[in-house]
Amino acid sequence: MESEWTPQMMQLLDVDTESLPIIWDADFLYGPCDLSGEDTYVLCEINVSSVLPFQEQAPSEIARLALARLQSAKKTHTTTNASFLGRY
Repeated sequence: MESEWTPQMMQLLDVDTESLPIIWDADFLYGPCDLSGEDTYVLCEINVSSVLPFQEQAPSEIARLALARLQSAKKTHTTTNASFLGRY
């Protein structure tokens, strides 16, 4: 999912990494077999509000990403405000 599906979804929807939720997952169902008999998968749902991190390192990674996004937003907000105020 991380190496193929997510980058393809991001490209198709024109979404960058910073726009994705920090915690999310997707559920897939088996689709029809391809011509060679291999399984295919069909997206069933994308979960954002009901995701619970299970890996031990998840809470610290979530905190790191949340802090980075807050700092980035603060820089953008400060720059935007300064630019806005400079016009008047």
